[in-house]
Amino acid sequence: MGLRKKIVTFLLYFLGLTIILAIIIHVGITEVVSVLLSTDPLIFLLAVLLYFLGCYILTLRWKTILSISNCRASSKNLFLLIMMGQFINNITPSMKGGSEPFRAYYLSKLENIPKSISFSSVIVERVLDTVAFLVLSLLVILYFLIEGIPLVEELVVVWLLIGVLMVISVYIIMHRSLPYKVASKLIRIISYVSSKNIPEKEIYKSIEDLQQNILFLHNNRKKMVMPFILTFLWWFLDIFKNYILFLSIGYRVSPIALSSTYLVSLLVGILPTLPGSLGVSDAVSITLYSYFGIPHSISTTGTLLDRVVSYLIPTLFGFVAYYIIRRKLKK
Repeated sequence: MGLRKKIVTFLLYFLGLTIILAIIIHVGITEVVSVLLSTDPLIFLLAVLLYFLGCYILTLRWKTILSISNCRASSKNLFLLIMMGQFINNITPSMKGGSEPFRAYYLSKLENIPKSISFSSVIVERVLDTVAFLVLSLLVILYFLIEGIPLVEELVVVWLLIGVLMVISVYIIMHRSLPYKVASKLIRIISYVSSKNIPEKEIYKSIEDLQQNILFLHNNRKKMVMPFILTFLWWFLDIFKNYILFLSIGYRVSPIALSSTYLVSLLVGILPTLPGSLGVSDAVSITLYSYFGIPHSISTTGTLLDRVVSYLIPTLFGFVAYYIIRRKLKK
């Protein structure tokens, strides 16, 4: 990473932390600290375990998708790649996305799996996650419409944008000639800038293999039922984890308030803002929790605890996983 990128990254993190600090000061440092100190460590630990259980479910889903293509992969390596993906997602300007190419690349290297299969598996994962997210967030949007909650128009626009982007992405990937045209232009640009010869035939062969494997998975829809179930299980488990976090500070939050705030904050977090949407999604979460009548000190503390479990811990463990993967490849 160049010096300029390091400075920009540092400034973005500083901005995100400043937003969070401003929120805490606005709510009241004493009140927030008081609630934090009342956290039940055992219940908090349960939330942490639920997070890692969710990572195991993602590992199982990925392993199942690969098995449909008759490829076997070590559960340990898949789990490390999942954790590495969480680390990459948390340091890029969005809460979800950005890690798929890295996971696919390292999977191919670690397990000697063809790149077409490794890349198609993460594309299918992304489609499953997007479909589940759109279904669940649509239910929240409908609830907001019925209750007359503000900003619903903006949420509908973001929801439509995500849906359209998914359809366009799948269309581009599966189009007969469009990926080849895009690849040809990129090859010419890269060759001109770097003066390196890139084997076009190998690139075209990889694209063809990728399309064929995605079609193969599509034609085996019955076998995709289990990955689909695991996807929804992960989403519900991640929401339930937040319920446990609020329970650790002695507050029972309603399922409607919890799921609505969770999904809306993700809708906002998907848009490129700060690394891991630091500060932005937190502000949205606290505002929505307050709308549902949850005290500011409780909503702020619950959001901070979620940052620890969903951001700080995965970033640390993900960095370690990335280091382990790199060492494995060197050996």
